[in-house]
Formats: sequence, C-alpha cells, structure tokens
Amino acid sequence: MICQRCGQEIDGESYERFGEVLCEDCYLDALTPPKACDPWAVHSAKGLESSQDELPPSQRKILDRLAQGPVEVSRMARELSLSPDELSRDLAALRHMEKVRAFPLGEQRFLILFHQANPDWAEA
Repeated sequence: MICQRCGQEIDGESYERFGEVLCEDCYLDALTPPKACDPWAVHSAKGLESSQDELPPSQRKILDRLAQGPVEVSRMARELSLSPDELSRDLAALRHMEKVRAFPLGEQRFLILFHQANPDWAEA
C-alpha cells in the first residue's frame, strides 16, 4: 500500500484520515501540524535553555544558513533539501526557542535570526 500524502510504501499499519490512506508519519503530521505562534511552547522552550549544540542537525543547518543572511522560506527548503513539512516543523521549534523569526516582504516570507534587525532592503 502507498501513502497518499508522501507517496512512500507503507510498511506496517496504515491510517485513514478524511478519505486518505496515510503512513504513520504523515498521519501524525496531519494530526499535529506545527504552530509557529504558540505562547505556551515559547514559554516551555525558553525554560529548557537549549543551546545550539543540543539542536538536531537540521535545525543547526537552518541557523548556520541564517547566519549568512536572510533567506526566503521556499529557497531555504531547496538549499537544505528539506520538504516543506520538515522545514515547517523545524522552524516552529526554532521560533518557539526565539532563535528564528519571519517577516513578510510583498507576497514572500523571509527568515532571519531572531535578534537581528530586518535588513535595510526589507524596510523599503
């Protein structure tokens, strides 16, 4: 059986959600989509005092890339070879830890390190 969301063969149990047959990972993602704006998650993440050394490799790569400057969200996914869902989940965690923030520019969303000022070109 094939997952209708990710297209991978389902090894083990399959799940149905709104008429779609999903693998376990896609089913869990469907049930708990990441939330970028969650005050309780921010409070909890700040209480953990996570350092960059304790972050998963994908989150460290995001921070390393942002240290080079702002980047548009879809470009970040391409540069780091992350699916939109993977990037969204990592960004939600980093936003809760107040390490990353986003700002709109026209129709696009750019990412920047949390404590950096928006670049000059973003103010125009």
